[in-house]
Amino acid sequence: MTETFNFPSTLKKASFALIGIGVLGLILGFVVYSGHTNRVWANILLNTYYFNGIALSAIFFLAAHQLGYSGWHTAFRRVPEAMGTFIPVTGLFLLIIVVATIFHSHHLYHWADASLYDVNSPNYDAILDSKAWYLNIPFWTFRILAYVVLWIFFSVYLRRLSVKEDQIGGLTNYNKLKYFSAFFIVVFAVSSSTGSWDLVMSIDSHWYSTLFGWYNFASYNVAGVSTIALIVIYLKSQGYLNKVTESHIHDLGKYMFGFSVFWTYLYFAQFLLIWYANIPEETAYYAARMDDGWYKFLFFFNFIINFALPFLVLMKRKSKRSVNTVTFVAIMILIGHFFDFYLMIMPGSVGAEAGFGWLEIMIALGFVGAFILVVFSALTKASLTPVNNPYLKESLQHHS
Repeated sequence: MTETFNFPSTLKKASFALIGIGVLGLILGFVVYSGHTNRVWANILLNTYYFNGIALSAIFFLAAHQLGYSGWHTAFRRVPEAMGTFIPVTGLFLLIIVVATIFHSHHLYHWADASLYDVNSPNYDAILDSKAWYLNIPFWTFRILAYVVLWIFFSVYLRRLSVKEDQIGGLTNYNKLKYFSAFFIVVFAVSSSTGSWDLVMSIDSHWYSTLFGWYNFASYNVAGVSTIALIVIYLKSQGYLNKVTESHIHDLGKYMFGFSVFWTYLYFAQFLLIWYANIPEETAYYAARMDDGWYKFLFFFNFIINFALPFLVLMKRKSKRSVNTVTFVAIMILIGHFFDFYLMIMPGSVGAEAGFGWLEIMIALGFVGAFILVVFSALTKASLTPVNNPYLKESLQHHS
């Protein structure tokens, strides 16, 4: 039953071409926007955070099912495992952003200006000074480094245990997987929330939301499940994963549907509470996103593409079992949640200078190419079917 994936040369060449477009976009961006590079750095942060969330949600997907004694996903578990191998790449970009912040190569994080904490400075900010115990470069740097190290460790180690399970059988590695999955869930619960505060929410440093960590999780988790679905469908179209049936696609579609609704609940709850309280420090966040024409369009477009479309299209059981329908909705979700994070990052970091043109497209394509190259290369290094997993038989007989 061992199944080996061969990376198609055309797809590999396409991924390198996309990476080349991304590198060219970065170079041109720093040249064209040399006077105000925040737009370039904001796009680096946007894509790094988004793709890191997708890769991290794949590990969460595996860990949660491991702890829940779930077996239905086993037939395609190599896909989310491979997605997790992209975390070292996004980790590298996060470290680059940290170094650039330390040396003030950009101004994404307003709080990083030391003069804001000097009571004798005309720039003194009493609100930020009260947050200085948390928002300071040494502690912030330490936290980002800790996230990167922990995320890379769990993504690599959990995959290694799964591959070892293939090679030697038995329950030793399965039990280790369950044990370390429990540790990862705890780490993920903390780091995914605090990471969203540190990397995204602190851009609007006067503002805060107690829902923000959950909101971020919902956004990149539904994007992660959509990515899993797209890769599984692609592999099936190429003659692989023949044991994956309509029932598996159906369950992935249910996750896409369910987490789209969950995201909408958080999207509306966060907005409603801030609108109802009408506190100036909080409403400023939404004012920046609803007064400007481009941001205002995205604000409502966000709701349509990330809730209305998946909700209405995937509501019927038949739709969730259709490969073409799931593919279409998954692509729309990935585009929609990219703009969701765009709307979180750009107003506070770039403001009126933001837009969506060649720079945004080229950098995003570069990250897409890198993701394809790394993930599909990882798929070639282990059997697509985890032959010694104790839940494989259950997965192959799965019906929903």
